[in-house]
Amino acid sequence: MKKIITILLCLISYQPVFSQHNADNWYFGVLAGLNFSLGGVNVITVGALNTGEGCSSISDGAGNTLFYTDGVNVWNKSHALMPNGDSLMGGPSSTQSALIVPMPGSNSLYYIFTVDQDGGPNGFRYSMVDMTLLAGAGDVSVKNIPVLPNVTEKLTAVQKDNTSDCWVAVHEWGSDAFYVYEVNSTGIQPNPVVSNTGIVHSNSQIQNTYGQMKFNACGDKIACADGYLNTVEVFDFNNSTGVISNPLTIPMTDHVYGLEFSANGRFLYVTCYDPSETLVQFDLAAGNPAAVIASKTVLSQTSDLYGMQLGRDGKIYVTKSFNTFLSVINDPEFLGVACNYVDNGINLDPGFTGITTGLSLPGFVQSTLLGEAICVTTGVEQSFEQIQENVFPNPSTNDFSMLKREGSAGKVFRIFDVAGRCVESFKIDATSENIHFGQHLSPGIYYLRSQSGERSVQIMKM
Repeated sequence: MKKIITILLCLISYQPVFSQHNADNWYFGVLAGLNFSLGGVNVITVGALNTGEGCSSISDGAGNTLFYTDGVNVWNKSHALMPNGDSLMGGPSSTQSALIVPMPGSNSLYYIFTVDQDGGPNGFRYSMVDMTLLAGAGDVSVKNIPVLPNVTEKLTAVQKDNTSDCWVAVHEWGSDAFYVYEVNSTGIQPNPVVSNTGIVHSNSQIQNTYGQMKFNACGDKIACADGYLNTVEVFDFNNSTGVISNPLTIPMTDHVYGLEFSANGRFLYVTCYDPSETLVQFDLAAGNPAAVIASKTVLSQTSDLYGMQLGRDGKIYVTKSFNTFLSVINDPEFLGVACNYVDNGINLDPGFTGITTGLSLPGFVQSTLLGEAICVTTGVEQSFEQIQENVFPNPSTNDFSMLKREGSAGKVFRIFDVAGRCVESFKIDATSENIHFGQHLSPGIYYLRSQSGERSVQIMKM
C-alpha cells in the first residue's frame, strides 16, 4: 500500500450541464460517504464503494445521487452494481483511477474516464453511462475505449471558458508531456493539446506515477504532486487553447501524494510523507518562484495524510490513511495557520460499523466547485459585477450598515479583500433590522457578496 500580479476578479457563469450540485454526494474509501446540502455536511453510511484510492461520484442538478465508481465497478443511486458496470480498466490502486464528466449537450450521458495504476498497460480510457437505461437507473453503454497508453495515475478536468465543454488532462509516463483533451457535444476530440513542460515523470520506478493532479476551480492553473520525485509543480493553463506553460517547480523534503487549490486559486495545499511537515500551504500570490517556495507554512505533523478534495462548501477535505476521521481545512482562503486546519474534522463512522477513508477522495470537474470564491490569478483585469446594495456609509471610516430587506433573514454575507480572501462574514438573523459590519477592516477596497452570489458591491474603508 502506498505511503505516502495582476489580480483578476471574476464571476463565472456556468452552462446547465455543469452544476455545483454535481458534487453534492461523495462516495469513497471503505463504504464512506458525505452529502453536501444547504444544511451543511452530512455523513453517508449506505454507500457500497470499497476502494483504497481513486474514485468519482456524480449527482444531478438537484443534488440527487446518480452513480459512483472506483474505476473498476459502477454503482447506481440505489447502491447496486450496474448490470454492465464491472470490469472497467481503471487501476484499483490508482491515485485518480476514475473521473465522471457529463456529456456536453446531453442530460443523460456521462463519461467515466479511467487511468491504470503504476503506468500499467490499460492506460487512459473512457466508458459511458446512459441514464435512460434500466428505467432511469442507468447502465454502462460503452466500455473501455482506449485513448492514450502509458500514462501516470493523474487525471483531472475543468470547464472550458464559459461553455458547456470541458478539458480533461492526463500526464504521460516517462516524459514531460501533458495531454489535454477537449470534450464537447460531438464527443472526445481526437487531437489532444500536448504541452511538453516541467520535469520528466521518470519511469525509473513505478512510485513516480503516484500523486494527484488538479486544475484549480478558476480554470487557469494546474498542479501535480510528483510522487517519489519529491516535487510539486504548478503551471499556467490557457483555458481557451488547452496549453499548459510556465512551470513553477517546488522541491519537497519527501514523497508527495495529495494536493488541492483553495477555491480562489491563491493557496496550494500539499501532503507529504515527511513526518515534520505532512500538510503544508504555499501562497501562489507571494511573488516570484523563490517567494512562493519560501511561503511554505507547515499545518500538520499528523502521519499518513494523503488525498485532498475541495468541497462545494469551500472547505478542503483531507484523507487520513484508512481512518474513521477526515481532516478538514475549514478556511483555505486564509494565509497560514488562519486556514483553520482540524485533524479529526469529521467522524465517518459514528455507528462503529467499519467505515474508513482510503487514500483518496472522489474527483470532480473542478470548476463546479468555484462556489462563492473570487478568483485570484494572473491575467488581464476584468470587470467585477456591481449591484447596488443598501450599504451606508460607503466609503466609511468606521463600520458599515445595511438595512434588512424583506426575505433576507438567514442570508449569509461574506467580505473579500482585493486578494480574494474572505476576511469577514455575517448572517442576518430574524430580529436584525440594522446590520453593522466591517468595523475591524483595515483601510482599503473590499467586495461584499451574498452567500448565493447574486448580489455584490464594492465597499471602501477609509
